[in-house]
Amino acid sequence: MDAKLLELVNEKLRLILDEAVFGEQSENIFKLHYGIDCKRLEPKAISKEVKLPMKKLKVELTKIDNRVFNILKKHDLFDEMYSSK
Repeated sequence: MDAKLLELVNEKLRLILDEAVFGEQSENIFKLHYGIDCKRLEPKAISKEVKLPMKKLKVELTKIDNRVFNILKKHDLFDEMYSSK
């Protein structure tokens, strides 16, 4: 992936993190799932890290992904990402 695009994606993810109202555990899962300020982890590794069963983690990841998607739609961040190439 292009380094410039990767940096843009990371910047947008940080903006989403600032806007989204996450609890401490959800914020930690978000960061681990998207690799913000750390290495991106697979769900199994996230489950182990946050001591949450996979079933509950999948539910939490779905909630997080829905929130992220809605924020992206609200701010048209998809368009910004692809128009700045």
